[in-house]
Amino acid sequence: MAAEAPSPLEASKPIAPWYHEKMTNGQTPLQMGLNFGLVGTSCVVAQGTVHWTRTAMVQQQLAGMRGEVPLGMLAQTASIWQSEGLRGLYRGFSAAALREATYSSLRFGLYEPLKVALDTSGGEEELPVWKKITAGLVAGAGAAAIASPTDLLMIQMAASKRFPPPSMFQVGREVIAREGVLGLYKGLGTTVARAAVLGATKMATYDVVKTELRNNGWKEGPELVFAASVVTGLAITVTTSPATNMQTIIMSGNAPGGGGMLGAAADIMRRQGPVGFFRGFGMQWARFGPYAVVQFAVWESLRNACGMGGI
Repeated sequence: MAAEAPSPLEASKPIAPWYHEKMTNGQTPLQMGLNFGLVGTSCVVAQGTVHWTRTAMVQQQLAGMRGEVPLGMLAQTASIWQSEGLRGLYRGFSAAALREATYSSLRFGLYEPLKVALDTSGGEEELPVWKKITAGLVAGAGAAAIASPTDLLMIQMAASKRFPPPSMFQVGREVIAREGVLGLYKGLGTTVARAAVLGATKMATYDVVKTELRNNGWKEGPELVFAASVVTGLAITVTTSPATNMQTIIMSGNAPGGGGMLGAAADIMRRQGPVGFFRGFGMQWARFGPYAVVQFAVWESLRNACGMGGI
């Protein structure tokens, strides 16, 4: 029987150094490190395809708090397009790309090392769902705490109605001038809470759905990635919408008294009722669905190209 061809990363490796020794998930430390770069690339690409939905969503979420009549998903997009064109729909993309390169790289890149750390069977048994959720939650919360300023810059850039749109550095200087460096971390608690829920939902849902579909006869390929991504996108839209609305209100400066999470939640309830926590739901799904499909498809393709296999 012919020996299995070595992966591109293994083709020229020295004899058994520690960074080429496979761990319990079948990857080497070198591959797990490379994965941070691959996932960051896939997330920036995915954000580039759907960023316009985030801009429209922020305007939808703020409309109710400003006393304006919120527009529907298509009407809001058309309004921005008519007044500012493509440039207006991509307000804040520079901050969003930086966010994806930091927050998303850490959130997804840390997921597998955490799964390895929680695996007490040495890779002999399927990891329990609760451990997958825990790995996703910890990875998401930790990454959000580090990258929170990029969220604030992106939201303030998307919320601005100035034209031409302010740059990331301009908004950053304005925030620091008003509130100091700590102003960049406004809404940190809500950001971490949202990221923890998103991380626990996204990676665990994708992992579990793929596993279940494989167990039911699905083969690795675009169809499996697409099906798992669609389910994942819907799940994270449902679970993160309340925190997303609170985050937008706080980071845009529209929360009462600068507000924290509880203050923002009370203000949303007072002004808009329970529906306010799901303002912009359509736009969130329009973002999460395609984002998940593009991100996972690009990420898995890059992993396969590097001989790392699927997630």
